[in-house]
This record gives sequence, structure tokens and C-alpha cells, in this order.
Amino acid sequence: MRAFALFVGLFVLAGVLAACVAYPAYELTSTFAGWPFHRVAGRIAMLALALELVWFCRHMHVRTKRDFGYGLPWRRFIGQGVVWGVVGVATAGLGAAFLLGTGLRVMNPDFILSVSSALHLLMLGISSGIAVALIEETVMRGAMHTAIERESGSWAAALLTAPLFAVTHFFAKVRIPPDEIAWHSGFDLLARSFEPLAHFSLVLDSFLSWLAVGLILSLTRVLTGNIAVAIGLHAGWVVILRMLQEATARSSAPTYDAWVGKLDGLLGYWMLPWAAAIALALWLTRAAWVPPAHAGRA
Repeated sequence: MRAFALFVGLFVLAGVLAACVAYPAYELTSTFAGWPFHRVAGRIAMLALALELVWFCRHMHVRTKRDFGYGLPWRRFIGQGVVWGVVGVATAGLGAAFLLGTGLRVMNPDFILSVSSALHLLMLGISSGIAVALIEETVMRGAMHTAIERESGSWAAALLTAPLFAVTHFFAKVRIPPDEIAWHSGFDLLARSFEPLAHFSLVLDSFLSWLAVGLILSLTRVLTGNIAVAIGLHAGWVVILRMLQEATARSSAPTYDAWVGKLDGLLGYWMLPWAAAIALALWLTRAAWVPPAHAGRA
């Protein structure tokens, strides 16, 4: 638990440091750039967290590529990532079909379907999927999982990283108007960043959705000893999610409305049976897919 507590503490510390420095940094950058306050604060938080993670990895002796979840030879790692990326796209496609088929999502009137727009949408989804999966899996199922696993075991690492993974997806996009910016605005931004969680009953369905996703990804990490499968699945899911965000909008479908949360109109209780089916399929077929993806002594 020490590694987990330290990891969470670093997240909090990065936010506090950004809150302290955001206002003077904003005043300084405003003399040569017109960056909005939330962007300045966000970049400072990301830089602080990156430096903290470097220290965390050194302190917890997370140093080798195996420690970060990259224990497979590169060709096999990429091959597994691609295969499971296709699986991710296919399984997320079933969810997208449910949302569109029930009328919970409809085509965005501003989106004009053409060859160029479809290619742009696809490339946007793929680039987002790869970037998000690489960053989040390297940190969560890679470094953090390894540090906790050494202290408490692999299943404890899986059960601790999944809820934190879910919570990080509730970071609100808070904006502070320029005429309201003051010395305390960094702390205001920090306090409001997780506003959705202050009304937990309203976002419970979305939280459970992200938790289920995190548990599936952690399951693959435990079974294979690396993050190739997790990166592939994660990237594939984000590809479809990003495309839905861009090309569709929420609609009113009272018959099925309870299945989708109010937070973003995409996640919701519908994902729980979807995730349970995927987890069960992965577990029952593990004898077939784990050996090719297992790190072994590479």
C-alpha cells in the first residue's frame, strides 16, 4: 500500500504545485502569449507530475523496460498490440452499434459524411487511441502496477490501480473567465477540477464503467506480465469512443435512456454487461491467448 499511497500523493502534490504557480506563470506568459489560464495551469501540473513520476520510478526501482510493462521483444509486442487493437475496435464497435441502434446517439448535424471527413475521423481516432493508451498504460498498468505488485502482489495491484484509473477520467474541463482571474484562481481551478465526483450518485454509472474497463485492462496485465494486450485493447476502445464523440450527439430515447449516463452521453450501465462479457471471454480463453502475449523471460 505504500507505493499506492505515494503514487496518489504525487498526483495531489502536482495539483497543489500547479495551483501555487499558475497565477504568476499566467501573468508572466501573458506578456508574450495569449494562453488561457486553465492551459497554463494544466501544463504546469503535467510538467510537475512528469518530474514526480521520474522520481517515483527511481525511488521504487522501476527502471527496466520489463518494469514498465514492455517485457516482450519489440516485434512480438507490436504484433500483440495490433492484434488486440483490432479486438478493441471490434468490441467497442458492438457498444457503438447499441448506442446508435437504440437511438441514444445520432449523427451530429454538423458532421458531413464524405471520404475526406471519414478519413479525418479515422485518423483522429487512431492517433488519440495510440497516444492515450501508451501514456495511461505505461503509467498505470506499467510503472504503478509493478511498484504495487512488489509490495502487495499482482491482484492487489490490479484492484488498486483500476479505481484510480476510473477517478482520473472525471477531471473536469474547468474554465475561468479572464476578468475573474486572481491570485487564488489556481486553487479555484484545482477545487473545481473534480466537481463531477462531488455529486457521486449522478456519475456512479460512468464511474462503474471506467472501473470495469480498468479491471479488464488490469486482468490482461496480471495474466501476461506486460501491457501489450492492455495497450491494444485500450487504443481500440478509444478509437471508437473518439469517433463517436466527434461524429455523433446524444439524443432523447426514453426507453433506453437509463442505460447511458448524464456525464457524457456515452458511458453508462450498458457497459457493465458489455465489460462482464469481455472479461468472461478473456478468462475462459486465456489458455489460447495468454502464451503468445506472455513476457516469459524475454
